[in-house]
Amino acid sequence: MSNKTTTNLFKKVCTATLLIGATSAAYADEGDLKTSFYGSLRLGADYVDAGTDDDAANGRDFLSRMGAKASVDLGNGLTGLGLVEYGMRGDDGVNFSQNNKPGLRQIVVGVKGDFGKVTYGSQTLIWHKFVRSAYFSDGLDSLRQGAIRDDDMLQWEKKAGNWKFGAALQTEKQDGDSFDQYQAGIEYKAGPVKLQAALAADKRGENTGNLYGVRGWYNVSDSITLSAFYHLAEEDFDLYGGNSSGNVRLKSTLSGNDVGGVTSCKNEERSTAGLYGKWKADKNQVHLRYALNSCDVKGDVASIKVEYIRYLSKKFRLWASVEQLDSDTTRLPSTGEDMSEIQLGVRFDF
Repeated sequence: MSNKTTTNLFKKVCTATLLIGATSAAYADEGDLKTSFYGSLRLGADYVDAGTDDDAANGRDFLSRMGAKASVDLGNGLTGLGLVEYGMRGDDGVNFSQNNKPGLRQIVVGVKGDFGKVTYGSQTLIWHKFVRSAYFSDGLDSLRQGAIRDDDMLQWEKKAGNWKFGAALQTEKQDGDSFDQYQAGIEYKAGPVKLQAALAADKRGENTGNLYGVRGWYNVSDSITLSAFYHLAEEDFDLYGGNSSGNVRLKSTLSGNDVGGVTSCKNEERSTAGLYGKWKADKNQVHLRYALNSCDVKGDVASIKVEYIRYLSKKFRLWASVEQLDSDTTRLPSTGEDMSEIQLGVRFDF
């Protein structure tokens, strides 16, 4: 599909969204249809220091997106759901461009009722909803396992008292496997404590390994939140080709060279352990995280990331962050060279 065709298609989607929103106003009294259009603009610049000639300050799109969501009363306690969301990045996965097509992030249909919520389509995975949080303003957690969203996912979620449950299965590609993966998640919350666990089982191809995750949260006060997490992928969990790293963006700016950041550890057991803290007071907020990504053969990558956010309003904020990645260069092949990144950005949600 050409860029021109895709752009025209995207314009039609936006136009249809606005028409649906206008039409829904006529049904507001009946309350059977609700629609909304939303967006999040996240633009700024970063400076990557990887000790190469390509080190430079660059303008960036930090996962800007726009979308539309709708719900309709189906009667008998049932509600129909729909969501379409596009990212604003260009084909390079980094920069906003008027000449490149937007990328689909989510397209979901579903229904909810006393049984919980069932959704199908391209959507955020159960595993990430339960044991990983994109708490930094750029939407990236530089040390993570697997993908964040995927296609052809059938998911179920339900809350019951202090408990929350989730399950999913995926049917994708004509590869001879009816189901490519299964996922499950569970959460328990009581007072200031929240405990979470999740599993992703790889059923694609010959390898059938598992990805495990646990996470705990503690609200020290209204201003301070602490968290600890541990993720482990078995050696034969290769559904996403080893670790997927939020800092792929850093490496892609360096002529595609794998010179730093968190490299893939495919066909190795790999784990990520980390501590996270958040402090918020009035219009100021700080995120701090230390994490260690370990590969059996390639070694470790340690990450320290600090971010400061200034809220000018609930919808408009500024942020600045710095991250240092330290690689284990004592092993061959090593995880790469050390790397750091500084970000300055603006986020406007509407």
